[in-house]
Amino acid sequence: MVEIISISLYDISWALERAADVVKSERVLIYPTDTLYGIGGSAISSKTVQRIHQIKGTEPGKPMSVVMADINMIERYCRLDDWQRMVLEKNLPGPFTFLLPLKVDLPVSSNKKLGVRIPDSSFSHRLSEITNVPIITTSANPAGQKPPTRLEEIDGRILSAVDVAIDAGVTKYHEASAVVDLVEKKVVRKGAWEIELFGY
Repeated sequence: MVEIISISLYDISWALERAADVVKSERVLIYPTDTLYGIGGSAISSKTVQRIHQIKGTEPGKPMSVVMADINMIERYCRLDDWQRMVLEKNLPGPFTFLLPLKVDLPVSSNKKLGVRIPDSSFSHRLSEITNVPIITTSANPAGQKPPTRLEEIDGRILSAVDVAIDAGVTKYHEASAVVDLVEKKVVRKGAWEIELFGY
């Protein structure tokens, strides 16, 4: 049975401690970002990646984005030129997923690009900081269904399939992040916030 931890009832440090235990032990959790609730776990664990695909009902090779602690962590896994770094520094933390060129192989990517987030929500990137790994972030809904902005909206089959769920109420932006490809320099998906790539 899933363990539900409400940040409004428990100290956030306890929620982070329990979530970190899940990540380090290659288990799976549901957690809040600034945009949606996500299914997550260690992005360096093939076991975790496979389980999340099974829970969500997605194809095994489908890429998944990650949450990272900060830009220094992003540079451990991705190649950044000066322009890309400037875009990240100007817009993160924020409701964006930036596609960047990978410099190390990760089981969440099959196309040499990685979708990277630093949400405007302290829980998620603090979790990455504590565990020192990228955290998988894919919306906590069955493939093709509406993504949740609060825990109560999550399909029962998804909720019961994870080990821990963190409840922090409704998300800040109430919709999916914008997806911006910084390799091909284009907006892939408009989302919670607009971005001007060439305005600086």
